[in-house]
Amino acid sequence: MLKVSDQISINASVQKVWEILTNPKFIKEWDDIPENYTEGSLRLNSVIEWEGHAKMVVTEFDELKTLKLKLFLPKLKLNPSEYDVSYCYTIIYDAGVVLKFEIGDFSSLPNSNDYYESTIEWLNTAKIKIKELAES
Repeated sequence: MLKVSDQISINASVQKVWEILTNPKFIKEWDDIPENYTEGSLRLNSVIEWEGHAKMVVTEFDELKTLKLKLFLPKLKLNPSEYDVSYCYTIIYDAGVVLKFEIGDFSSLPNSNDYYESTIEWLNTAKIKIKELAES
């Protein structure tokens, strides 16, 4: 199984972290979002589509707790039922806020190690940016 798991502590409110994860104004600061995306904040069944390249659909939305998006890659010569790649963000609130990331499973994709490695690289930058945005 090729999954990327990580977490980061954030000195901000759960509400602020949630807004950074779901509001396109903030998402474009830490991730790629299509120029033509006009749907507003993410919610259950929201679709972010990069025409002909990729599509992400919000499949789980537990406000202030869990945001999960499923990745679809139309260029792959695989049926979407043959792979299951999700981006899951979970906010844990205990003595402080911890944001957990679980991304993958890339193992059923062609060039799976490339996806895995580039996701690690992306996440190392994205998690710091999310933290900076939430704490500012």
